[in-house]
Amino acid sequence: MTYEKVFDGVKKALSKADASKLDREFAIQCNIKGEGEGAFYIAFKEGVLSVEPYDYVDNDAQLYADGDTFLKMFTKKISGKEAFEKGQLGFDGAVDVVLMLENLGPAKAPAEKKAPAEKKAPAEKKAPAEKAPVASKTSAPEAPAAKSNEKIVK
Repeated sequence: MTYEKVFDGVKKALSKADASKLDREFAIQCNIKGEGEGAFYIAFKEGVLSVEPYDYVDNDAQLYADGDTFLKMFTKKISGKEAFEKGQLGFDGAVDVVLMLENLGPAKAPAEKKAPAEKKAPAEKKAPAEKAPVASKTSAPEAPAAKSNEKIVK
């Protein structure tokens, strides 16, 4: 797996994250071990969550994992705690900051405002249909219609 694939996957996943539960600013450097080796950072500053492909020297914490583990963590297929317990994730620095990543849930889709339903005009009441007179048995049968000798021209 390439560095670009890992970075792009994490950035895409976090672009949809809901950072409203974060209560303080932080910077975490993520160090990819093995295939696709490299570093990127996740920062929450001035209410904005960003993911950039650089080292962050003055960080609060650093994470160490392979690219697959980072992708699984940030797409919520595995928790950071679970990755740590399995030995797939290591970290240095402030554990409370690392745990803040667990608060990054998927972003909520904005509620769509429904347009008020158009009011339909009240249906017009139809007068009851008049019943056709029923022919009585005593009336004379109708004469068949006369045939015309005219040709129809098309």
